[in-house]
Amino acid sequence: MSRLLKVETLTKEAFSPFGYLLCPNPGIPPFKNTPPVFTDRMPFEVDEGQSEFVYALLDRKEFTFSNLERHLKMTQGFFMMTGGPAIITVAPATDPHDPESLPSLDSVRAFLWERDMCFVLHRGVWHGRILPLEPKFAYILATRKETSDESIAPLYDGDVQIRELGETFELQL
Repeated sequence: MSRLLKVETLTKEAFSPFGYLLCPNPGIPPFKNTPPVFTDRMPFEVDEGQSEFVYALLDRKEFTFSNLERHLKMTQGFFMMTGGPAIITVAPATDPHDPESLPSLDSVRAFLWERDMCFVLHRGVWHGRILPLEPKFAYILATRKETSDESIAPLYDGDVQIRELGETFELQL
């Protein structure tokens, strides 16, 4: 079975249940006015282990997905390098003590990630793969080394929790 999901404009307000959006014009005065001018900020957290930056590469794929993943031991930051824009998919965090606590299918959302934006996902927020609009795409992932290592062979109850949703989502721009 498949479900159509419309891609939304990525704004601070729309994204706030899922994380922080960093953008060049956040609608507030800069908090540092001397060069370089600081216009926006967002936190990044790692509980245990070592934080790291990973250079990640993607090829354009079909705009569909059927699973989501979450991380409970950190927040994750995403910084676009080349090939944007891209589609990101998210759903609200659920019970962190229950690995089978999935978000409702109606709560899943998709956003168009533009080149001049970065974002950090709140701890436990469900997210899907990044779907670039261009043939090649690169981004920097601020993450936890142990989580990166685990993503090679995800554990059932480790920090990389990947779950099938039971439906395929088709994204509509």
